[in-house]
Amino acid sequence: MQRHYFRLLLTAGLCIPLGIGQVSRTPVVTALGTDGGEDVKSLSLPGVTLKAGETLLVSTNDEDDDAKVTWNGISLHQDIASTDGSCGCYTKIFSLYIANGGTGDIVARHTVGDFSINASSVTNLAPSALDKTRAAQGTGTDPSSGATPITTKANEFLWGAIGYASNSVVSGVWSDGFTSGGQLTFTGDTGGVEDGYKIVSSTGAFAAAKTGVVKDGWSALIATYAIAP
Repeated sequence: MQRHYFRLLLTAGLCIPLGIGQVSRTPVVTALGTDGGEDVKSLSLPGVTLKAGETLLVSTNDEDDDAKVTWNGISLHQDIASTDGSCGCYTKIFSLYIANGGTGDIVARHTVGDFSINASSVTNLAPSALDKTRAAQGTGTDPSSGATPITTKANEFLWGAIGYASNSVVSGVWSDGFTSGGQLTFTGDTGGVEDGYKIVSSTGAFAAAKTGVVKDGWSALIATYAIAP
């Protein structure tokens, strides 16, 4: 028997089936914190509580190419990284599906240098959610990751990260309906990293991009994640 999902319209007292391709479990994004430092080996966001079934997403931006992140001693998976540091920075996206809830420190480490991180939690992603990725580097006012390959699932969560060589404030506008993650910390030299996200209900090739930012070297990344059915 085909399974049906219903959305309760409280004001009308009606139950209406969701149409084909509609998202049945909408992800909710919570900003957990941001940090940055000049000539440091590590950054920490202490005492971060996560619930079972949440996904932790951490974006990093640094002068080196060896950043790693843990939560409560558990290593996050590196989903996508910029491969060219000629813009003056390396940017990465890390994720961890939280099978069991708990409280612990988010710790990001690299060799040494200017370093910035953003951390957010996302509900209702699949346990093995990572699907498609893309990264690009450049200089100018319109950073873009470039388009991913066609996504596998109709219902996916798109996460974009843009790292800057020296920009100290958020500027410009996210493209294609992305919502700002609302976090950026300047390190004093290498610029911060900012995030944006979007929920889609059909397959496609997607990019994380902004227009009108303060001119700078940039590294732009996107990772797409399947939403839990």
